[in-house]
Amino acid sequence: MSENKAFSQSNSIVDGTPLIFDKKEINSGSDYSVVTGKFTAPISGIYAFTWTICVDSRYPNPSGEKNYGEYGTELMMGSRKIGVLHTDTEKRYDDACSTGFVIKYIPKNNQVYVRNNYAHQGRLLSKERQTRTTFSGWKMQ
Repeated sequence: MSENKAFSQSNSIVDGTPLIFDKKEINSGSDYSVVTGKFTAPISGIYAFTWTICVDSRYPNPSGEKNYGEYGTELMMGSRKIGVLHTDTEKRYDDACSTGFVIKYIPKNNQVYVRNNYAHQGRLLSKERQTRTTFSGWKMQ
Protein backbone atom coordinates (compact mmCIF):
# COMPACT_ATOMS: atom_id res chain seq x y z
CA MET A 1 0.00 0.00 0.00
CA SER A 2 1.47 3.33 -0.99
CA GLU A 3 1.52 6.27 1.36
CA ASN A 4 -0.29 9.44 0.27
CA LYS A 5 1.77 12.53 0.93
CA ALA A 6 0.96 16.20 0.61
CA PHE A 7 2.57 19.50 1.44
CA SER A 8 1.20 23.03 1.60
CA GLN A 9 2.91 26.22 2.69
CA SER A 10 1.75 29.81 2.98
CA ASN A 11 3.38 33.00 4.10
CA SER A 12 1.44 35.36 6.37
CA ILE A 13 3.13 38.71 6.62
CA VAL A 14 2.27 40.76 9.69
CA ASP A 15 3.02 44.44 10.25
CA GLY A 16 6.73 45.14 10.54
CA THR A 17 7.84 41.86 8.97
CA PRO A 18 10.99 42.04 6.82
CA LEU A 19 10.41 40.98 3.23
CA ILE A 20 12.64 38.15 2.05
CA PHE A 21 13.97 38.55 -1.48
CA ASP A 22 15.05 34.97 -2.09
CA LYS A 23 16.24 35.09 -5.70
CA LYS A 24 19.79 36.42 -5.86
CA GLU A 25 20.76 38.28 -9.01
CA ILE A 26 24.13 39.27 -7.53
CA ASN A 27 25.40 39.25 -3.96
CA SER A 28 29.08 40.14 -4.10
CA GLY A 29 30.54 39.80 -0.64
CA SER A 30 27.48 37.82 0.51
CA ASP A 31 26.30 40.82 2.56
CA TYR A 32 22.60 40.18 1.85
CA SER A 33 20.97 37.29 3.73
CA VAL A 34 18.23 35.34 1.94
CA VAL A 35 17.32 33.95 5.38
CA THR A 36 16.68 37.27 7.19
CA GLY A 37 16.11 39.58 4.19
CA LYS A 38 18.72 41.98 5.58
CA PHE A 39 21.80 43.60 4.05
CA THR A 40 24.70 44.12 6.48
CA ALA A 41 27.09 46.95 5.59
CA PRO A 42 30.61 45.45 5.45
CA ILE A 43 32.18 48.91 5.85
CA SER A 44 30.91 52.39 6.69
CA GLY A 45 30.05 54.61 3.75
CA ILE A 46 27.42 56.16 1.53
CA TYR A 47 25.11 53.54 0.05
CA ALA A 48 22.29 53.68 -2.48
CA PHE A 49 19.24 51.44 -2.10
CA THR A 50 16.32 50.86 -4.41
CA TRP A 51 13.31 48.64 -3.95
CA THR A 52 10.40 47.93 -6.26
CA ILE A 53 7.14 46.56 -4.92
CA CYS A 54 4.57 45.13 -7.33
CA VAL A 55 1.05 44.16 -6.26
CA ASP A 56 -1.32 41.73 -7.92
CA SER A 57 -4.78 43.11 -8.75
CA ARG A 58 -6.19 39.68 -9.57
CA TYR A 59 -6.44 38.64 -5.95
CA PRO A 60 -9.60 40.13 -4.38
CA ASN A 61 -9.80 40.94 -0.71
CA PRO A 62 -11.32 37.94 1.16
CA SER A 63 -14.04 40.25 2.53
CA GLY A 64 -15.28 40.76 -1.04
CA GLU A 65 -14.27 44.42 -1.21
CA LYS A 66 -13.06 45.71 -4.56
CA ASN A 67 -9.70 47.05 -3.30
CA TYR A 68 -7.55 44.45 -4.99
CA GLY A 69 -3.92 45.23 -4.23
CA GLU A 70 -2.39 47.70 -1.80
CA TYR A 71 0.96 47.37 -0.10
CA GLY A 72 3.06 49.72 2.00
CA THR A 73 6.74 49.23 2.78
CA GLU A 74 9.50 50.92 4.72
CA LEU A 75 13.23 50.83 4.14
CA MET A 76 14.81 50.32 7.55
CA MET A 77 18.30 50.76 8.97
CA GLY A 78 18.10 48.75 12.17
CA SER A 79 14.99 50.12 13.90
CA ARG A 80 15.18 53.49 12.07
CA LYS A 81 12.93 54.20 9.08
CA ILE A 82 14.94 55.69 6.18
CA GLY A 83 12.41 55.35 3.33
CA VAL A 84 8.71 54.75 2.68
CA LEU A 85 6.84 53.38 -0.35
CA HIS A 86 3.17 52.76 -1.16
CA THR A 87 1.82 50.68 -4.05
CA ASP A 88 -1.90 50.57 -4.88
CA THR A 89 -4.05 49.14 -7.66
CA GLU A 90 -7.39 50.79 -8.29
CA LYS A 91 -9.19 48.09 -10.24
CA ARG A 92 -9.01 44.45 -11.19
CA TYR A 93 -6.42 43.57 -13.87
CA ASP A 94 -4.53 46.79 -13.14
CA ASP A 95 -1.34 45.53 -11.48
CA ALA A 96 0.86 48.26 -10.04
CA CYS A 97 4.54 48.72 -9.17
CA SER A 98 6.24 51.48 -7.21
CA THR A 99 9.96 52.11 -6.75
CA GLY A 100 11.76 53.82 -3.90
CA PHE A 101 15.34 55.15 -3.93
CA VAL A 102 17.40 56.27 -0.94
CA ILE A 103 21.01 57.42 -0.56
CA LYS A 104 22.23 57.22 3.03
CA TYR A 105 25.36 56.99 5.17
CA ILE A 106 25.35 53.48 6.66
CA PRO A 107 27.77 52.66 9.50
CA LYS A 108 29.65 49.36 9.40
CA ASN A 109 27.62 46.30 10.50
CA ASN A 110 24.29 48.17 10.37
CA GLN A 111 21.51 46.21 8.70
CA VAL A 112 19.23 47.59 5.98
CA TYR A 113 16.03 45.83 4.96
CA VAL A 114 12.53 46.33 3.53
CA ARG A 115 9.52 45.60 5.73
CA ASN A 116 5.78 45.99 5.33
CA ASN A 117 4.32 48.82 7.37
CA TYR A 118 0.61 48.02 7.69
CA ALA A 119 -1.92 45.27 7.12
CA HIS A 120 -1.85 44.97 3.34
CA GLN A 121 -4.46 43.89 0.82
CA GLY A 122 -3.83 41.44 -1.97
CA ARG A 123 -0.44 39.92 -2.58
CA LEU A 124 2.97 40.78 -3.92
CA LEU A 125 3.56 40.15 -7.60
CA SER A 126 6.87 38.81 -8.84
CA LYS A 127 7.07 36.67 -11.94
CA GLU A 128 10.21 35.71 -13.80
CA ARG A 129 8.93 36.72 -17.25
CA GLN A 130 6.56 39.52 -16.31
CA THR A 131 7.51 41.78 -13.42
CA ARG A 132 9.66 41.56 -10.31
CA THR A 133 9.51 42.76 -6.75
CA THR A 134 13.15 43.62 -5.99
CA PHE A 135 15.60 45.05 -3.44
CA SER A 136 19.06 46.30 -4.48
CA GLY A 137 21.89 48.25 -2.93
CA TRP A 138 25.45 49.35 -3.62
CA LYS A 139 28.21 51.36 -1.99
CA MET A 140 28.78 54.73 -3.66
CA GLN A 141 31.86 55.89 -1.78
